Amino acid sequence: MDRSFLSRYLGIAPSTREEGVLRLLLETAIRTVDAAEGSVLAYDRDANDLRFVMTVNGPSSLIGQRVPIGAGLTGLAALTHEVQIGAPTFKTVDDANKATGVEGEPSAVIAAPMVSGDTLIGVLTGVRFKPGYRFTTDDGRAYGNFATVAALMLDQHSRLRELSGGTGDVTTAGFGPEEARILAAMASVARNRPDRLPRLAQLFEQMADIAI
Repeated sequence: MDRSFLSRYLGIAPSTREEGVLRLLLETAIRTVDAAEGSVLAYDRDANDLRFVMTVNGPSSLIGQRVPIGAGLTGLAALTHEVQIGAPTFKTVDDANKATGVEGEPSAVIAAPMVSGDTLIGVLTGVRFKPGYRFTTDDGRAYGNFATVAALMLDQHSRLRELSGGTGDVTTAGFGPEEARILAAMASVARNRPDRLPRLAQLFEQMADIAI
């Protein structure tokens, strides 16, 4: 995976805590909704489109690919700032999976915008391949919660980076003991108690309400 796209579009340096937190959020999100794979797409303000910058269980060939704003469910989520659920309509994901030997085509896609205030940061996606297996409204609400928390984390990272003059020194030391404890607990739930993931998603919704 080319992690330079994370640095270019989200300002996250490789192998930092911020990258680890974002990956953990994505991993937990796809397990919560029983998705086969998931991705993070960042908003490219200069080109006014989306770029794949991170995948979990998905083909690495997706990294760097573009999705136009408004194209398919992912582009529509970016355009409307609302969670989108349904069958895939944009072929980038299909083509990438075929190219890497993944059997079958996506049967369902969920796309949750990462928005802080009115600012679009990117989109969190999840994909299922089981025929006839669709995402539910509850899945959309849960995935949206994870996307909101990811947006808050990335927005805070960006603000701290600006305060530090773009060096990133503040952000790498930005997680104190309490934040570290919360992240460790989240990782433990995702690893050892997947049955509690829906409750974790609810807690994220409460966290987002507090932060706004």
